[in-house]
Amino acid sequence: MGKAKRKAKKDKRANKELAAQAKAEVEARKRRGRIISAAVPVVFLALAAGAYWGLENPSLAGVTLLGGAGIWLLLALGFLGSGIAPRDRDKAGSIDFGNRG
Repeated sequence: MGKAKRKAKKDKRANKELAAQAKAEVEARKRRGRIISAAVPVVFLALAAGAYWGLENPSLAGVTLLGGAGIWLLLALGFLGSGIAPRDRDKAGSIDFGNRG
């Protein structure tokens, strides 16, 4: 019986290590998302400033800002959506087709 207990402890330790590793990966993904979400507006603001003062073209600066805002919005919503777990649809009772009789 001692062998079974050692194996159970080893399995439990391995499961804890896997859970810690998965948690670290999730945190790294969140950190990357925050960095990208902060970097995109800064880059497009710099491009728009260059277009406005360097090229003296205010309409190009406006289009650049509008495009940057759109790209930032898509990225931000994508990062928010990636953190949401999908619903479990494997059970037959999770889909309601209504009264079919």
